[in-house]
Amino acid sequence: MVLRRRLISVLVATVAAGLLLAPAALGASAPGGPVLVVTTSGDPFGAYYTEILHAEGLNEFATADISQVTAQTLSSYSVVVLARMSLTDAQVAMLTTWVQGGGDLIAMRPDKKLAPLLGIADAGTTLSDGYVGVDTSAPPGNGITSATMQFHDTADRYVLAGARSVAALYSNATTATASPAVTLRAVGSAGGQAAAFTYDLARSVVWTRQGNPAWAGQERDNAIDPTSGDSTTSIRPDDLFFPDYVNLDKVTIPQADEQQRLLANLVTQMSADRIPLPRLWYFPRGYRAAVVMTGDDHGNDGTNGAFDNLRAASPAGCSVADWTCVRGTSYVYSNTTISDAQAAQDQADGFEIAPHPRVPGSNPQCNNFAGFDQINATIANAISAFQASWPGLPAPTTTRTHCVIWSDWDSQARADQANGIRLNTDYYFWPDSWVQGRAGMFTGSGMPMRFAAINGSMYDVYQATTQLPDETYTTTASVQNAIATLLDDAVGPQGFYGFFTVNMHTDIANHPGRDAVVAAAQARGVPVISARQLLTWTDGRNDSSFQGLGYASGVLSFTMSVGAGARGLQAMVPVAGPSGALQTVLRDGQAVPFTTQTIKGVAYAFVDAVPGAYRAIYPGGAVGGAAAAGGGPSTATSIAARIPAFSVLARSTRAPTFPSLRRSARTFRPGGGRSFAVTFRLARTSRVVFTVRTARGAIERRIRVASHRKGTVLRLRWDGRNTRGRYVKAATYRFTVSSITARGRAQTARGSVRVLTARP
Repeated sequence: MVLRRRLISVLVATVAAGLLLAPAALGASAPGGPVLVVTTSGDPFGAYYTEILHAEGLNEFATADISQVTAQTLSSYSVVVLARMSLTDAQVAMLTTWVQGGGDLIAMRPDKKLAPLLGIADAGTTLSDGYVGVDTSAPPGNGITSATMQFHDTADRYVLAGARSVAALYSNATTATASPAVTLRAVGSAGGQAAAFTYDLARSVVWTRQGNPAWAGQERDNAIDPTSGDSTTSIRPDDLFFPDYVNLDKVTIPQADEQQRLLANLVTQMSADRIPLPRLWYFPRGYRAAVVMTGDDHGNDGTNGAFDNLRAASPAGCSVADWTCVRGTSYVYSNTTISDAQAAQDQADGFEIAPHPRVPGSNPQCNNFAGFDQINATIANAISAFQASWPGLPAPTTTRTHCVIWSDWDSQARADQANGIRLNTDYYFWPDSWVQGRAGMFTGSGMPMRFAAINGSMYDVYQATTQLPDETYTTTASVQNAIATLLDDAVGPQGFYGFFTVNMHTDIANHPGRDAVVAAAQARGVPVISARQLLTWTDGRNDSSFQGLGYASGVLSFTMSVGAGARGLQAMVPVAGPSGALQTVLRDGQAVPFTTQTIKGVAYAFVDAVPGAYRAIYPGGAVGGAAAAGGGPSTATSIAARIPAFSVLARSTRAPTFPSLRRSARTFRPGGGRSFAVTFRLARTSRVVFTVRTARGAIERRIRVASHRKGTVLRLRWDGRNTRGRYVKAATYRFTVSSITARGRAQTARGSVRVLTARP
C-alpha cells in the first residue's frame, strides 16, 4: 500500500529511541480416488468443493456432472459430496439405493426431495447470513471451535426426523434456533450414512473470504490515507466487509477454515468403516503456521537494507528450501534503486522482488480502476517496467497493488491471471479506525485458496490475505500483540492454523515492526518466508495426491504422487480403520516411523510423504515384506490393539449358519487381549458388516468384511474400542451383523453385550 507519514515518524522515533528489537495449475485438478464431487453445469460454485478438498489435503477425489452419474458410477466411490442442485425423482432414488447399500453421502443445501434419506423434515422457512454452532461433544464436531461462526448464504430450516444434529443454526451469535445446520444419519444395515449442510458451504466460504458481492464497487469505509491525498471514493477490499459483514468480535476465529474442517471430518469419519482416507498436512515438516513477510517500496530504496536485516536474522547454516532461513518479498516501484546484479543475488538467496502496480493517476491519489481493461493494462505495464528495470529476474508471480485498490468484485483477480500473477496480497486488514487494535482473520481464513468469480467459477490466483499491515498496527507494541495472537492461536490448542501475511514496508530498511514479527515467529518455531515460497509450496501440495487407494483385509494401500515444490510434505493416515487401530505403515515394503497427532478431534499418523508404494496395516492385515525395526508409532504408548477384527476359519469348524450366530459371551471386559466374538457360516456369498451401537443408537464401532463365498466360516472380534481407538464406557451395547450379497440382498442378526470397565 502507500506508506503514511505518521507511520514513518513513529518508526523513526522508535529507532532513535533505541527500541529496535534484537533480530532473531490452472483450476483445481481432480486426481481421482474414492471421493466423488458431483456438480451441475448450471452452478459453477459446485466446483469450488474441489478447492476446499485440496485445501483440506483430501487429494483423492474425482468429479462428475450429475447428468453423467449412474448407479454404476456410484458403485466405485466411498463418499459423494453432492453440490447444491435440483434432482429428478430418478436421481433421488439412485442416491437412496446407493446409500442403503453402504455409500456415504454429504449433500449441500440439498434438494428437499432428499429429506427422507437425510432424516430431516422441511420446516418451510429459511435463515440468511446467520451463525452455526457445532456440537463438539462427539464426532465429527470434536476439535472444531465451540464458538458460534458466521455463514454467508441462505439456509433451509428443517426439523430432525431420524438424523442427529452435528451443528445448529443460530439467528445471531448467541441465539440458537431449533433447526440444524449440519446433520448426520445412519441408513440401513450396510453401513450407509447421509449428511447434510442446510446451507451451501462453497458459497459461504467464497463470500466469507471475499466479502459481500452485493457491496462490490461500493466505497463504504470513508477512510482516507493521510499521505496520499485521496478522497473517500477509493474502493479497497475492506469495503466488501465494512462495517459488519464480519463480526469483529469473532475475527480471531478462521470461520471459513473451521467449517471446511468440519466437512473434512465428515468425509474421513463417514468413510472410516469402509476405507481410511489419508490427507496431506497444511505445512511442510509439521509446522502449524508460517509468516509471509512482505513489504512495499515506493522508490524509497529500503529494500536492500530490509533484506540484509532478514539475512542477519537467519540462523547460521540455514536452508532456504527447508524454510529455516528468514526470507521475504519486496513489492517495488520500477524506479527503486536496486541494481540488476543485486536483484539477481537476492533472488538466488531466496528473496523475492516483485512489482507494485499503480493505477494511472495514483500519484498522489489512490485512484479506482474503471473495470477489467484498465486494471489489466495497469498490471501489464507494471510488469513490463519491472522487467525492463531488472531483466535478470524471473517473471513475477505475486503482487500487491498500490493503495490496495479493489474497485469491483473480481477484475483484479481476472487481470492477475491474464498476466501470470498467481498470488495476490491485496486483501488488507485496514483501516485502523475499523480494526481498533484487534488481531485476526477478517476473511475467515489463514489459508491460500483460489479467488472465485461472481458466478462461482475459479481463477488460478490465490488469495493471501494481509492480516498484519503496519498501517493498521502502527506501533511496535501493537505489532507484537497482533502477531502473538495469530501465532499463539495457530500453534496452541485452538489449532487456528494459518499462513499469516504481513506488510512491513520496505521503504524503511530498519523496521522495528519487521524485527518484532521475526522475533515472535522464531520464539515459536514458526518459519518466515516470501510470498513466492508460499506459492511454490501451495502449487506443489495441490499437485500431490494419493493414487490407487484400496482397502482389503485390514490393509490400506496407496501410492504417493508428490508435486514439485512440496518439499517436506507429510501424509496423515487415520489411526482408526474399519478393523481397529493402525499398527504399522510400510513404504515399498519397509516399515517407516510415524508420530501420532489429534487434528480437529481426529487421530492421525504423520508420515513423511515421499514417492512410493504405501501399506497401512490395521488389525487383521498381513504386514508382508520386510517389516524393519523402528516401524510403528514413535510415541511412548502404542495406539494399536493387536486383536484381529475377523478371521476365516476352516470350513469343517462347527458353526451355526447365518443369521444364527455363536457368541463368545454375554458380558466381557476389554483389555489384556480379550475380545467379544461372534462366529457363523455364510448362507450365501456376501460381504459382512458388524456394527456396535450404544443403547441410544449412536455407532461406536463398525467392522466391514470383504465378500466371501457361501459356506465360509467367519469369526468377528470386537476389542471393546470405539472408532477413535478408545475403550468404550461400561454399559450394555447393541450389535448387528449384516450379510449383503452382490445384488444388495441383506439379512441381519441382532444381539447385545454387556461391557465392563476395561483393564490392561
